[in-house]
Amino acid sequence: MIAETAKQNIILNDIIDIRPMDSWCTENLCLVGDAAHATTPNMGQGGCQAVEDAYVIAKLSESEKDWNIVFSQFEKIRKKKVHHIVKTSWTLGKIAQWENFTSFRNTIFRRIPESVNQKQMEKILKLEL
Repeated sequence: MIAETAKQNIILNDIIDIRPMDSWCTENLCLVGDAAHATTPNMGQGGCQAVEDAYVIAKLSESEKDWNIVFSQFEKIRKKKVHHIVKTSWTLGKIAQWENFTSFRNTIFRRIPESVNQKQMEKILKLEL
């Protein structure tokens, strides 16, 4: 399909990493998902984290009607987990791109103990509220 597509109809953009933002909220405004904490696709967590953001805001708004308080609480609850996922995904992407060390890279990934993988998975799946 790509070979049959005219070059002027192909959009090619660079992937650009952005540093995690220190603050996602300001008066009456709160960024969520990739707008607040864009992540590389290496862990498949970008959309998941956006859904978790929305869920946490919805749950907090059940008991608190001041949006600025909701947003402040949301940021405190979500920041540690999200920053961990963004950093881990970025690191995995860098390691996955080791073209001159593929056998070394593959050996490292194969030798990661199951207990480490399990702990990492639990950290990703746990939703704080």
